[in-house]
Amino acid sequence: MNRKMRMGLKLAIERIYLSFRNYFMRHPVKVYITSSVICFIVLAIVQIMLVYNTYDLLNRRFYYEKKGRINERYTKAIINDHVFPGGKDIIENLLSPQYHELERLYKAGDTAGFNHASQLLLRNIFNTLIDKQNADALLRDIKFKEGIQDSLKYLLVVSRIDLQFADPKYVNIYDKRNKYPLIDAHIQTAKGIRIFGDLTNPDEQSQIIGLFVSDPKPYTYAISFSLYADPANRRQVVFKQMQGILTMSLLSVLAIIILFFITLRNWIKQKHIADVKTDFINNITHEFHTPLSAIMVANKNIQNERVLENKTAIRSLSDIIERQSQRLKLLIGQVLDIATVDQLYVQKGPEDLNILISEILTDFSIKFPSDNLQLSFVPAPATIIVDTDSFHFTTLLLNLLDNAVKYNLQEVKHIQVAVVEMDTDIQISISDNGIGMDKETIRYIFDKFYRNQKDLTQNAKGLGLGLHYVKQCIDAHQWTVRVESEPGMGSTFVIIIPK
Repeated sequence: MNRKMRMGLKLAIERIYLSFRNYFMRHPVKVYITSSVICFIVLAIVQIMLVYNTYDLLNRRFYYEKKGRINERYTKAIINDHVFPGGKDIIENLLSPQYHELERLYKAGDTAGFNHASQLLLRNIFNTLIDKQNADALLRDIKFKEGIQDSLKYLLVVSRIDLQFADPKYVNIYDKRNKYPLIDAHIQTAKGIRIFGDLTNPDEQSQIIGLFVSDPKPYTYAISFSLYADPANRRQVVFKQMQGILTMSLLSVLAIIILFFITLRNWIKQKHIADVKTDFINNITHEFHTPLSAIMVANKNIQNERVLENKTAIRSLSDIIERQSQRLKLLIGQVLDIATVDQLYVQKGPEDLNILISEILTDFSIKFPSDNLQLSFVPAPATIIVDTDSFHFTTLLLNLLDNAVKYNLQEVKHIQVAVVEMDTDIQISISDNGIGMDKETIRYIFDKFYRNQKDLTQNAKGLGLGLHYVKQCIDAHQWTVRVESEPGMGSTFVIIIPK
């Protein structure tokens, strides 16, 4: 790889890294959740594979402990016999008359004729064995005598038959590996011709008997047959053996899911706290910087010789220092007060709600010109007396009114306050035509120091303490608040006072 190619590859990697980092900075929660879900899926796949491999291993090593007793009994029952008691006579009676004809076809090289004749013979033998089999009765008797209570499935199959003519060489006429068109397809299985039973998946662990019987004399035959037996609930037995592994696997996955959600929740919470802290520091720095700068400039001007000779100028600068000092004191007081607002104490007394709200609105409207603010009040038709702390209630309402003006870009700001008496409560609604809020913002507006730093609100001054104070006042009064808002459609705060 030459130097130019290496530089190109390095630049491509750097671009990918920067793109990922920028995307992560913009959508950290989404990246965290996506990567965690991918890791969890990989882990789940690994767990499933491990559980499956364990099941497959136990299934392959499964051993039915009672099959030895069945083997012993069944073997004794078919001594000097084939397949099942009486099976040897059935096979010999059907096969003996056909030996010479099959030998003639075989020695004549008539392969098609030999195959056709041998398949017809096999079909007759197998069908007769199936019709006259007594293996089911024998196995029931064995289970009874051995006291075996398990529900078992069986499979009795013939897997190979060879013929011996005058020559000592065996000639195969049936092999389980081949398919024979003249023999019924439904009795042909991978293990051989099904004589009896309903076991569908026999394996080495379920084999009871596997015999190859031959008689090395002219005009005889050799036969291979097997008996399989397996519990009907073998799968459940294997899963029971895996109970500990399955339990630990499920518990570990569940624990990972729980830890993931706890970690995600705490991480989002910590991120939110960090963001709020950053916003608060930025805001408080800006808020403190303004009065401090004014005080420093006024103080520097006072030190000017020309200004010292002008009493009017000194008076003006002194007033500036006093006003800005008071503003600075007020800011510090707000921060200190909000630190203990979680234990807000209220002294309730009876107040006429219509009159109290009307007085608050009158004082508030004086600060704004009438052509810039339209403030309306819809009182309740009848007098409503509520128990409230008038000082905290006034501060609460003023904070909501200040926000209705602060977060409003309209030339004429409309604010409506209404009092409605319901059957079970009294509702005070404060509605505006401001910028509104989305659902994500509404979730956090009552948090301490929270401010939604959008393009529309980033120039609005404040510490993010007003609505937190509102919530604490409402909680201290044992009231509730509901917020209804949409971006660009204004906001409505509804204070609900139980009767």
